[in-house]
Amino acid sequence: MRSIINLFEESVGKYANNILLWQKDDKQYTGTSYSQAHKRVLDFAAGLMYLGLKKGDRIALMAEGCNDWVIGELGILYNGAINVPLSVKLTEMDEIRFRLRHSGSSMVITSVSQLGKVLDAITGLDEVRYVITIQKSEKTNERILDFESVIEKGKVLLGKNEAAFRERISSVTENDDANICYTSGTTADPKGIILTHRNYTANVEQAASLFKVPEWYVTLLILPWDHSFAHTCGIYTVMKFGASLAAVKPGINALETLKNIPGNIREIKPVFILSVPALAKRFRTNIENGVREKGKVLTSLFNNALNIAYSYNGIGYNKGRGWRILLWPLYKLYDLILFRKIRAGFGGRLKFFIGGGALLDIELQKFFLAVGIPMFQGY
Repeated sequence: MRSIINLFEESVGKYANNILLWQKDDKQYTGTSYSQAHKRVLDFAAGLMYLGLKKGDRIALMAEGCNDWVIGELGILYNGAINVPLSVKLTEMDEIRFRLRHSGSSMVITSVSQLGKVLDAITGLDEVRYVITIQKSEKTNERILDFESVIEKGKVLLGKNEAAFRERISSVTENDDANICYTSGTTADPKGIILTHRNYTANVEQAASLFKVPEWYVTLLILPWDHSFAHTCGIYTVMKFGASLAAVKPGINALETLKNIPGNIREIKPVFILSVPALAKRFRTNIENGVREKGKVLTSLFNNALNIAYSYNGIGYNKGRGWRILLWPLYKLYDLILFRKIRAGFGGRLKFFIGGGALLDIELQKFFLAVGIPMFQGY
């Protein structure tokens, strides 16, 4: 048995008191441990069963990254049901409606900020029986429930018929479908890519055979959580090894959320970040602008430091080899007086970026390797 459920249960057993999830609600990040998350997952999963969810049913999940995004997906999977993660960037009602109808989703879990789009999209879709909002919403009726009320229903079910719930969990196998991930649909109707539990756990195992993740690692999950890459590397690989993941604090719109990222990085002090090249380019621009604002002398010193670092690093595999070893003292000096301060702006613990989703320019890789934060291609 190598399902996502098994993966999570094993980690809860090993790392019960470790923090799994970090979320910033008001002024600071607060952590949720593996054992706390596990209790919430069981209650929510039982609540979905109370609402009539059956094994093999589909539930769409359209929300910004947050603790209950993970709780919601696991609650679905514990029922042997299938999560249909949808991008919050979808704006057209027909795009959302197509995915809901095509997947046969019977429920939708959503954030309050996405609720309006979801309600428009389900107009006339009688097969969507419930909309579950992660936060409390002013809009309530028999079809709209909030996350906490589903959890309360779950507690009722567990009190009356826990045996049936446990039987449901034990029926889930590694070959059961876990996700239906939709393509963008830029050239034709979107295609639903079906991924099983074993698709995810096999990728986690294979990646971990080459790349170790200590349990003290933490990542700020910037990539869209509906992508399978963010799923695999940002959620389940982290979960497998008792490490933790943090969500970017959502703003009132996408631009404000983007502006929250630098501050959230300094607060959560991530060890690695899953990014897209466009965001890494923005980071580089901010670094270079910050240097220029400090005057021509520092700008000249910084440019010279980059050139020394480029020469010392070569193209990665030949870093410090041959004649390049002669540059090591000067490179270390620049690292001490310049590059270390840049890394401090990323929280001081950032070891590397992983870039995916678009072409990763080698010049961008050279820049971040120079400042001591290598950037790797993610697939």
